[in-house]
Amino acid sequence: GVTGPMLRATGYGWDLRKKQPYCGYETYEFDVCTWDTSDAYGRFRVRLDEMWQSLRIVEQCAERLEASIGQPVMVEDAHLGWPAKLAVGPDGQGNSHEHIKHIMGESMEALIHHFKLVTEGFRVPVGQAYVPIESPKGEIACHVVSDGGRKPYRVHMRDPGFNHLQSVPIQCEGGMIADVVVAIGSLDPVMGGVDR
Repeated sequence: GVTGPMLRATGYGWDLRKKQPYCGYETYEFDVCTWDTSDAYGRFRVRLDEMWQSLRIVEQCAERLEASIGQPVMVEDAHLGWPAKLAVGPDGQGNSHEHIKHIMGESMEALIHHFKLVTEGFRVPVGQAYVPIESPKGEIACHVVSDGGRKPYRVHMRDPGFNHLQSVPIQCEGGMIADVVVAIGSLDPVMGGVDR
């Protein structure tokens, strides 16, 4: 169950963005970083190299955003998308004054729709979905089951930290007590995810 930099530090180039592409990652150019030492130093080197690859992806995203100025960026379905046209405000963040003015002062229907959409959400068809993504720590996933309502019937998160912590005894076998600190630190666990 070990994934992410821990797995790639063994020399195995498994990355969901390349092996099972999602969200358009197949259209971006980046390398899967590996190392061949299977230790804390190898995990450090993989993470360091992945930062440079992330910058490559961000630069490609910025170029695409510049090329898409004036094209729609939100879903056009009024049952899912927020009412009115969302636009960036003059300060470069938040919603524009026109958007807030329309919802708060000009259209009671837009205000009601906005309130209902934000507080209640929308109905999800009956079924289930399991979606994994490649996070900086490894594979993180969400399994959601819908009974047709506005809230999920069941949700389960797969956090890489839970699987990674189980490898600590093997990593520390034959080592010293001080090595345990380095081994756990190189896993980069999030205990909230492990507890979940």
